[in-house]
Amino acid sequence: MKKLLLAMILTISSLFASATLFHGTTQNITIDSDPPGAYVYVDGQLMGTTPVTLTLKKGKYKTIEIRKECYKPVTINLQKTFDPVAILNIFWDFSTTDFLTGSLWEYSPNHYFVKLQKLPNCQPSSK
Repeated sequence: MKKLLLAMILTISSLFASATLFHGTTQNITIDSDPPGAYVYVDGQLMGTTPVTLTLKKGKYKTIEIRKECYKPVTINLQKTFDPVAILNIFWDFSTTDFLTGSLWEYSPNHYFVKLQKLPNCQPSSK
């Protein structure tokens, strides 16, 4: 009975990678700006206006750009750090699932505040 239970536990645990299981394949990133209402682009794709919390697939994206009319645009290179929970994956199921799903990495930091610099002599266009 104990061997059967142990076999079942090992089989079930081998189906899941540790970082994927515990931290998921996505991560929330919050972007805020002064002044608010700036457009937020992730790898060139418009994702919303500040303040905004985005759910991004881990390890997939490289840059965030914040733009507002009459302000200098700001580009942030997303930094990826190793998720230490992924180490459990090696001991847990000898799998590469965390690597394949991107859960091996996490974005750090996960909150950005950007103070935009006003461009001189710029008049906002009326819409």
